[in-house]
Amino acid sequence: MDFEEKFSQKKRQTRQERKLKSLKDRSKYKKTDQKKIEFEAPNSPRGRVISVRSEGVLVEYKNQGILCELKGSLKKGRSRQKNLVCVGDFVFFEPHKKIIEMVEPRSTTLSRAEHLRQRKEQLIAANVDQVLICVSVAFPNIKPNLIDRYIAACLRQKMKAVLVINKIDLPHEQHIDELVAVYEQLKIPVVKISTMTDYGIDDLKDIMKGHTNVFTGQSGVGKTSIINKIVQGNYRVQEVMAKTEKGSHTTTASLLIPLKSGGYCIDTPGIKSFGLFGLEKKEIEPLFIEIHKTGKKCAFSPCSHTHEPDCMVKKAVEKGKIAWTRYNSYLSLIEGVKQDYE
Repeated sequence: MDFEEKFSQKKRQTRQERKLKSLKDRSKYKKTDQKKIEFEAPNSPRGRVISVRSEGVLVEYKNQGILCELKGSLKKGRSRQKNLVCVGDFVFFEPHKKIIEMVEPRSTTLSRAEHLRQRKEQLIAANVDQVLICVSVAFPNIKPNLIDRYIAACLRQKMKAVLVINKIDLPHEQHIDELVAVYEQLKIPVVKISTMTDYGIDDLKDIMKGHTNVFTGQSGVGKTSIINKIVQGNYRVQEVMAKTEKGSHTTTASLLIPLKSGGYCIDTPGIKSFGLFGLEKKEIEPLFIEIHKTGKKCAFSPCSHTHEPDCMVKKAVEKGKIAWTRYNSYLSLIEGVKQDYE
């Protein structure tokens, strides 16, 4: 190999190393860095995204819905987000051309890791302050792990989490009451409701008043049915499939709905899994308040609460002071993040 070939090979290798280092560099995505950038609002009208559809983005402006498209330059920038705009976004747009020119920086986001490759962030809703985690006593059954992941997402974004248990009119076992006790102990509001009997609906209305609420949870738990009761609407509802005891995806697109009592609610499609995007292992423990508090007494610091001796968290789990379901959710997140504990 002559000098020219060696030089060319070295140059390619250096270029590949720089590219790999750039892809691994997460600093450009840190929220602390994003906040340093001063936002200058354009002179265009400001509206709010009420739905994102295949045919375009529906923007509410002066009580009217305007179907818009994203400006080409918005699509060109490098982003780790699967979707560049979502329900609840405030946007600046050109009303005559129906082009969205800019998305206003978000105060909060409910998002998850893209289901397939986990490399991108899928935005679910923006600028919300209350997340209504919907579950049902049966058909489908409650998944504590899913609840805990939603709660963790709320803590990361400083949103209030509310657990809504639907179908309370159906026969259910004692473990439901035990589960309720776990979250009430963590100061998570729990509302038991039935869309069949209207039990608890007024309590839920009071909790939602004045907030921008997003309904989320598995398919079939009755999110759209609950919203119909809240807003007295007639959104499309589909029965749970009897053969699989799983819900069908009635809601195919998120929708921002105004509340007469003040505030908004957002209906979202049902999901099977919920991964927290960009989560690092060192972030996980503080998202489990009781584990974080108990972990301060561990013999080793830091303690992962997985294998270390004299771990106070594991002892608390054995004694029933920390719920096994919560500890299992913690372990699930720890195992899911491919990073050495620091």
